[in-house]
Amino acid sequence: MSNALDRQEESEADADSTAVGEPMGRREDDRLLRGEGKYMDDFEPTSNLHHVAFLRSPVAHGEIDDIDTTAAERREDVTCVLTGADIAEQMDPFAVGVQNPPEYYPLAVDKVRYDGEPVAMVVATTKYGATDALEDIVVDYTRLDPVTDELEALDDDSPQIHPSGNCANYRELEYGPVDEAFERADHVVEREFEFPRYTSAPMETYGVIAEYDTARDGATVWSNFQGPFTMHPVVAGALGMSEADLQFKVPSDSGGSFGVKAHIYPYIAAAVIASREAGAPVKWIESRREHLQASACHTDRTQRMRGAVSEEGDILGVWVDLYDNFGAYVRAPEPGNTFRPLGNYVNAYDFDAFGGEFRAVQTNKCPAGLNRGYGCHQYYFGLERLIDCMADVVGMDPTAFRERNFIDEDEFPYRTPTGGEYDSGRYSKALQRAKELFEYEDYLGRRDRARANNRYIGIGCAAIIDPSASNMGYVSVALPPEEREKGHPKSGAVSAVTMMVQPDASIVVELDSAPSGQGHETTASQIAADELGVDPEAITVVSGMDTSEKAWSVSSGSYSSRFATVGHSAVKNASEQIAEQMRRIAAVILDVDPVMISLEDGRAHGPDGGAISIREIAGTAHWNPSKLPDNIEPGLRTQHTFSMDDSRPIDEDDRINSSGSYGYGVQLVAVEVNKTTGEIDILDYVAVHDCGTIVNPKIVDGQVEGGIFHGLAGSLYEELRYDDSGTLQTDTFMDYAVPTAKEAPDVTTDHIETPSPKTPMGSKGTGEAGTEGAPAAIANAVNDALDPLGVEITSLPLKPPRVWSLIEEAEGEKSSD
Repeated sequence: MSNALDRQEESEADADSTAVGEPMGRREDDRLLRGEGKYMDDFEPTSNLHHVAFLRSPVAHGEIDDIDTTAAERREDVTCVLTGADIAEQMDPFAVGVQNPPEYYPLAVDKVRYDGEPVAMVVATTKYGATDALEDIVVDYTRLDPVTDELEALDDDSPQIHPSGNCANYRELEYGPVDEAFERADHVVEREFEFPRYTSAPMETYGVIAEYDTARDGATVWSNFQGPFTMHPVVAGALGMSEADLQFKVPSDSGGSFGVKAHIYPYIAAAVIASREAGAPVKWIESRREHLQASACHTDRTQRMRGAVSEEGDILGVWVDLYDNFGAYVRAPEPGNTFRPLGNYVNAYDFDAFGGEFRAVQTNKCPAGLNRGYGCHQYYFGLERLIDCMADVVGMDPTAFRERNFIDEDEFPYRTPTGGEYDSGRYSKALQRAKELFEYEDYLGRRDRARANNRYIGIGCAAIIDPSASNMGYVSVALPPEEREKGHPKSGAVSAVTMMVQPDASIVVELDSAPSGQGHETTASQIAADELGVDPEAITVVSGMDTSEKAWSVSSGSYSSRFATVGHSAVKNASEQIAEQMRRIAAVILDVDPVMISLEDGRAHGPDGGAISIREIAGTAHWNPSKLPDNIEPGLRTQHTFSMDDSRPIDEDDRINSSGSYGYGVQLVAVEVNKTTGEIDILDYVAVHDCGTIVNPKIVDGQVEGGIFHGLAGSLYEELRYDDSGTLQTDTFMDYAVPTAKEAPDVTTDHIETPSPKTPMGSKGTGEAGTEGAPAAIANAVNDALDPLGVEITSLPLKPPRVWSLIEEAEGEKSSD
């Protein structure tokens, strides 16, 4: 449920006459709801498709003594069988920018390092033939002791997963007067927080089709990938191919991703090699079990945090010892989970001292990767729990403590000590609005009355900064200045758009994004329509990716909530360029000054009632170039690449503006904990959010609510849980508890619009704010509910048996006192 919007006055004035700001239904939904989406498993772009199946290790850590593929190769329907050794002969390990990079190939070579790691692949003429042939491959393992915990993995006597050790990367970073802050503090609050490993469950799993073309010594790959971005150069480099010879094609439709499909790239490389060996195009569709076992998820994380606070309630500084569990291999673009939020590590708070020790740890779990909230939801869970602890130690209401420490509205643009350049925000206003909608003061009374009746009701708050459009330069944080000097400086958050008007005036907008449900086609059409004076329905938007035919760069793709920040900006600027061309052509035809031309209702209007249709303008541009004004080329076409001006490389002091724009949000939640069963009931949920200018309120509502549900899933239900042998115990939906609509709380959302001065439209990203705040808000609420019992929440998920155990333990300690 969404409440009223707080628009800027100028936006209110234009609301009735523009497509931007209208809650239009998503144009993509028509084909999707009719079952006409083009998904990977329905996709047969080439003939003679063969099929791939992967044999996966049942051992979490072990030496591969022998692989016998003879029986499988004898099968009539099997084309070829490849092992890790075969793969390693045909490619280099994938590149990754850490201090101790592991050798990472698509298939294990000599040693397996996680349950489900691919050890062989079969190519057969049918999908079931490939799967059946896996049973004929015999692998002998010598089991080794596993280690799955990120802290234990750093012990000197821990099993060593890689020759270079289990710590792939270590950085100590310090910004501002950290020592002074803790010396000045009246109170120092210390806690250790553990964030669980959970993933996404997109409707569609991974899919790859690869065709190696011996004639041109190149390959074409179709996949439901989020790229191409930096993964295209990584795959091409590992395969020893030029980027021009490796063509990535991403269909317009994808059954969701939430980040995890960025890690399809090892399978892409394997499929290219398999196609070359088989002499035929190959196809692989991941099973649901494979997805849970061996796809990707964010890191599970331990954070040891310290907060320095004054008696008056001012945050003076924060220090964090952070241990990110990256699983068996730290792989590109990691350790982004650790460093992508660097610019916003102070969150919404005004303090100048921050530091920490940051470790990328390798264990015998599935390799980690991108997942919605990428590095932020783990961090905010710890920080926002710490904020509550700091408020408690000075005896302040948690919301009042946050408001006291918020960056003020008049401080923007605001530079954080770590280098972040916040563009705009009204944090206190968002908190006040959330409290109004939540009826916060009344709820405090309801909570206290419930406690008097032996009911355990609690209220939780979380405030988060939502970074979007990652500056690719953040990947350099992993290396110290002296090491990164050896490479080229990296930076950038760009998006490219191509726009053309056909001879019949039909308008085509080509995006460089591969959306996975965000509604890019809808919002792009709204923006272009306003600039060109036509209805959004008159505009054809082409999404998806083709690296050989579309304009793109290493930061192109669909990730990091980047479309609203840089995608919208590119569409806006490209539309303006086309509109300017149209006005100039119309001015010649109408014999007036171009500045007197306006585009509206599909026509170019001059003074004194003169007007011509856009069709006549397009016809002139294509059919009669002799009539075009100077500096207007025949045809109506433009290609625009938008770049964030402040996406600069990291400086020598490890400061970087790690994202293009910074939205924010405040969440308030009330829960009731059943003391007898440990079950948690969400009573009320309010989220106030600001992503700058809203292009489509329906889409923003959906993103915020969907994000909250994703964060709630990790808070209460989902966990990739491993046993002591390193075996994943939650590899089916019988055990991996994905919540359904029945478990979805009723969320009241509201929006504040504070346009970003960095983007032409003022819009910012919005897809991850809900996820980033929900774990912290829910944990704070449960902590508050169980405060009378002395229970403190320091880890997730809060499943009933665990909550019940915490209650029993606390009551046991009380009775023993």
